[in-house]
Amino acid sequence: MLTNLSVDQRVALVVGTLSLVMLGLIWLGYRRVRAAQQLPYFTLRHRRVREGWRLILLGFALGIFGLFARLFGVQAVQVLITPTPSLTPTASLTPTATITLTPSITPTPTITLTPSITPTPSATSTPGIPEALTVLFRETVTPRPEAVFSPLEFSQRLDRLNRAIGPAEAFENPVEILFGAFTYDAMDDGVRWTALWYFGGEIVCSETKPWDGGTGGYGFTDCAPLDGFQPGEYEVRMFLGETWEVSGRFLIVGPVAQATATATP
Repeated sequence: MLTNLSVDQRVALVVGTLSLVMLGLIWLGYRRVRAAQQLPYFTLRHRRVREGWRLILLGFALGIFGLFARLFGVQAVQVLITPTPSLTPTASLTPTATITLTPSITPTPTITLTPSITPTPSATSTPGIPEALTVLFRETVTPRPEAVFSPLEFSQRLDRLNRAIGPAEAFENPVEILFGAFTYDAMDDGVRWTALWYFGGEIVCSETKPWDGGTGGYGFTDCAPLDGFQPGEYEVRMFLGETWEVSGRFLIVGPVAQATATATP
């Protein structure tokens, strides 16, 4: 245990821990900087490079602190904490054996009731793609394990970089079209991606096609139902290949605007 370690051993333990953390931070920062060079978007690349160098500098700072702890740690502890002399152990009295009482009556164990029915936890289903859509899959490009979509942001407009303008979780009718904006990374062109828009367990919009947006950046999926957005809760599910990646929900409030008939003479 740590309480049984000497001052030298504790200082060595701290220095070893700092060295491992330093190496981990430098390696992680180097990986972050190297991966950022492959991003085509300047903003994402600049942010990843800055995060990588920040981790590298933090690792060097911990390394310098560990070096000072190795050189001056023991002296500093001895200055701050004055060691106290240990007590010389003295012989203790030999204990006298005591009489052990034997119980005259052995208690009878009680019966433990066993439940007749064991509750079984319910299984949580993972979203999947309907078989009617999987027959369209013909691509041989397999998504990389590190490929990722960000959480969806819903809005009625996008800017020129495909970012959501005024994202919200609820919208009031009339709503003609909605966009689900997201960011992505570590993607490969040719990978099959799918977006399914659900309302009441039914698919109201869907798109599935090979990916053509490059490695990283901003993307979106959109939906404009023929009958308009009915009031209620909607769910959008995103897939890479046949693997579910992310889902998002939003709410539509208010009835659908009805078209007004014009009398013709």
